[in-house]
This record gives sequence, C-alpha cells and structure tokens, in this order.
Amino acid sequence: MTQNTEAASKERHGTVEQFASFAVGDLHRCGALREQLVSFDWASFKWPGIVRVMCNRWRVDVELRCGASQRIPVVWSRCHFGGGRPWFMCVRCGGRVGKLYNTGASLACRCCLDLWYASQRRGAKSRSYLQALKLRLRLNGVASLTAPIPDRPKGMHRTTYRRLLNRLEKFEQQVRNSRFMLRETDYMPLVPK
Repeated sequence: MTQNTEAASKERHGTVEQFASFAVGDLHRCGALREQLVSFDWASFKWPGIVRVMCNRWRVDVELRCGASQRIPVVWSRCHFGGGRPWFMCVRCGGRVGKLYNTGASLACRCCLDLWYASQRRGAKSRSYLQALKLRLRLNGVASLTAPIPDRPKGMHRTTYRRLLNRLEKFEQQVRNSRFMLRETDYMPLVPK
C-alpha cells in the first residue's frame, strides 16, 4: 500500500472515541440480564443516544433517540471457574462483541462501522509519546516530557514503581530529541471517557 492510499484510508475511518458505546458488561454489572424482563427508562443518562432499554437474559430491546427500535440478541460463554459471560450479537455481521456503537440510527460493532482506535491513526513515535504521558499521569506526575520524573506514589509497591519507571524510560528514549519534547500536552487522548 502506498503512502498516499494509506493516508487516505486513515482519513476515511472514524474512531471509536467519536461514538457513544453501549456495553453488555454495564448491563451485566447492574443485574439487568436476568430471566425476567427489566426496563430502564433512565437509559438516556448513561447512554445519551438511547431513550429506553428493556432486557432479559437472552435479548436487549433498545429504543434510540431517532425513534428506531432494535433487538439485540445476547449469548453467553462459559467461564473457566463457573458462571458465564454475556456478549452482544451484532445485528449486521452476527459477530460476538462486548460493545456496540451508536451511529444515531442503529447500534453496530466496531468492525461493521469500520472504526479504528485513535492510537491506530498515529505513528510509532506518537504512540510512544502517548504511552509516556499516560505513565507519568499514573505515577501522579505531570503529562509533560520536560517535567521531572515523579516520586513513587504513596501506596504503590516499590517493584511496581521500578517496573513503570523502566517502561517510562523506554518510551521516552524512543521520542527523545524529537518534536514531541516541546509539544503542548493534549489531554483528550489521555483521559478515558
């Protein structure tokens, strides 16, 4: 693939971070996937594009803000130590997924919507830069490569701190002497939604 077609391909794809997600794990944690039918009229607080959710152990009925309704099958996989893990079945491709993304008119999986992660749209040095900033934030420091390396946070084990420092040094070595040293920090990719 040439460089021009690869750049055009990256521009064509949306990113996962641009779309609201609907996770089956959220329903499972709040105890909604039971034998009897459970209704959530407050769904718009957790999932802004969704008006109402009705679900049981085998299906989830979703009413979207645009007025469309969608029935999503739920399948279960067995866990090694007992119990089960729920999965959505994507209505477009039939794949087993943990999250569906809201397009405004329907819910579909990441592959059907041709979505990439934001890190996939970056080069190797840019990914190393983001990883270094995330590690600095995890160590209760400032997300800047010019700031001093933070001291060990209270409560963090010494071996964990040394391991994270080694990773931080590896990532910072990859971007040292580059334009990233003077870059102003953009916190949007660093803070999870």
